[in-house]
Amino acid sequence: MALHRPSRRDFLYTSAGALALSNATTGIARTLTSPSDTLRLAGIGVGGMGGADLGSLSSHAKVEVVALCDVDANNLAAAGEKHPKAKRFSDFRKMFDEMADQIDAVHVSTPDHTHAAAAMTAMNHGKHVYCQKPLTHDVYESRQLRLVAEKTKLVTQMGTQIHSASPYRTAVKLVQSGIIGKIRETHSWSNKTWGYEGPNPEPTPIPESLNWDLWLGTAAERPYSQGHFHPGNWRRWYDYGCGTMGDMAIHILDPVFSALKLGAPMKIISSSSAAPKYSFGMQNHTRYTFPASEFTTPDFLLTWSDGGKMPDTSSWPLEGGPEGKPLGLPDQGSMFLGEKGAILLPHVAMPVLLPLNQFAETKIEAAPDGNHYHLFVDACLGGAPTTAHFGYAGPLTEAVLLGTLANRFPGEELVWNPTALSIPNHQQANSLLRRNYRKGFEVTNLS
Repeated sequence: MALHRPSRRDFLYTSAGALALSNATTGIARTLTSPSDTLRLAGIGVGGMGGADLGSLSSHAKVEVVALCDVDANNLAAAGEKHPKAKRFSDFRKMFDEMADQIDAVHVSTPDHTHAAAAMTAMNHGKHVYCQKPLTHDVYESRQLRLVAEKTKLVTQMGTQIHSASPYRTAVKLVQSGIIGKIRETHSWSNKTWGYEGPNPEPTPIPESLNWDLWLGTAAERPYSQGHFHPGNWRRWYDYGCGTMGDMAIHILDPVFSALKLGAPMKIISSSSAAPKYSFGMQNHTRYTFPASEFTTPDFLLTWSDGGKMPDTSSWPLEGGPEGKPLGLPDQGSMFLGEKGAILLPHVAMPVLLPLNQFAETKIEAAPDGNHYHLFVDACLGGAPTTAHFGYAGPLTEAVLLGTLANRFPGEELVWNPTALSIPNHQQANSLLRRNYRKGFEVTNLS
């Protein structure tokens, strides 16, 4: 991976009060399509989750799918059968070159390393963007997408679909009600394991259906290896994915950030096992320290665990389970430990107030369910603003990605300076905040 060390110019580029976004964004807001009865949608990445995203967005009565883009011809053909009027492309840059004036919005559902490149290219063309989670591959990219989205006032939404679902909305409402007091710590976990411990991938022939050069995109050149990258295992590798934290912490920490209105972390430390050179570790345990917010105590701590490395529950109020045993934990979820009680939030199910005997008579009023995809479409057509917009999703993704960095340096505390977008106490981690894009795949406002 080509690394980039933040310079004084980078500091000036990102610091508050010295923002100097590219002139390419000037005037974008003036060129946006006016709200109408139809949203002309283009799909970038239309296989797997991309196909699901395309189906959910196009199920809105006011969406017209006008373009499809995928580096795998098989994915493109399958999506084309469902949307025969849509033009087909393998390169999203050519799609915008040929028909930018015929597109109002895009969804980006590619591997993580292409999220920012595709999303920023769309915004540079004045298009609204629905982008899958995690928002970006690098911390710098998250900051830039947020800044450009805010400058252009484009409609954006990160693809954390359960952000709009009743269980997570209910949990946010419950925490903010104050029923368990201010929160002193949270623990979140996932049993998933997006890591790799094995021999280096051996080169194999590239499938005829796949444009491997376009799949690599911004990433460094590397031989194709069957079963390791496309279509399903790219999350395991530093160059393309963000490991278990990028896949699941972005979901599971979403209600934690929403409920507690967390800002940027002050420091992060990992007690994970040493990670491999090119891929994510199999188990991670990461602790963040945050400044106090309206809903937390001053000494608030957030801890993430994955790969079956579960938190220590010995002090948790789990009594009252079946047959007199303590309540068991779900495979994925969060625990909010407050001054007056606790809330267990499974992923994805309704929150539970603890201790059970203390809240036996308390009725939890469920928040209404929302269609995350349709809320994006409605916002593009002049409706209510989205709530997982890049102004929210950018900082959340920054925090999660800082955790993935900390896991590469177990036992070494990282101090985070959000204003300077830097880790001043750790030069190597600091150099990983931003990649150099491969020649030919540079993007205005990112490269």
